Amino acid sequence: MGKYHHGDVRNVLLQQAENILTDEGPAGLSLRRLARLTGVSEAAPYRHFDGKDGILAAVAIAAFERFAEQLENAAESHPNHEERIMALGAAYVQFAVENPQHFRLIFGRERPPLDQYPELRDAADNAFDVLQRAVTSVDRKAEMTLAEAASAYNRALAAWSRAHGIAMLVIDGMIVPPADQDLSSFVLGLLAEDLTMPVNSTKAP
Repeated sequence: MGKYHHGDVRNVLLQQAENILTDEGPAGLSLRRLARLTGVSEAAPYRHFDGKDGILAAVAIAAFERFAEQLENAAESHPNHEERIMALGAAYVQFAVENPQHFRLIFGRERPPLDQYPELRDAADNAFDVLQRAVTSVDRKAEMTLAEAASAYNRALAAWSRAHGIAMLVIDGMIVPPADQDLSSFVLGLLAEDLTMPVNSTKAP
């Protein structure tokens, strides 16, 4: 098994997988390549991951955890309701810009099936729960009434959709922030009018 102790192999493989994903995206990952780059036997990665999906799931879990933490920090720093939602949108886009390949993995077709990796599903659900809690005054999902939970879900889904659309447009180069404006201010400007619009403003007279 080369120079690594057994307990180190998984972390070493994960770190190398992170490097490959950052530089090349999911297509560059394979367990055989990871074994070669880390100096372990070709069989070693299979003792820790059940194939390419297994290593991608582990990388995606770590990415979701960092993503949720970034969203949580944004939410906690803005007690005002509307400012909190806009700050979450800005943090969402900021994560995508700083981690484009990880963002594409956790929300793209290369992500392993959630039903095959319960820990991955939990990590994904936790990230969405941050958004859901942020659009209600109730801090914990368990304390919501059914009506509050349904409303929070729908509003979080709408906020998520707006932020995700902006994030994809930015990392795909379809929209570019002005040179004299930082990314956060640019995103807040895009979100401000839409996110503060009254819920019933689109109803017919």
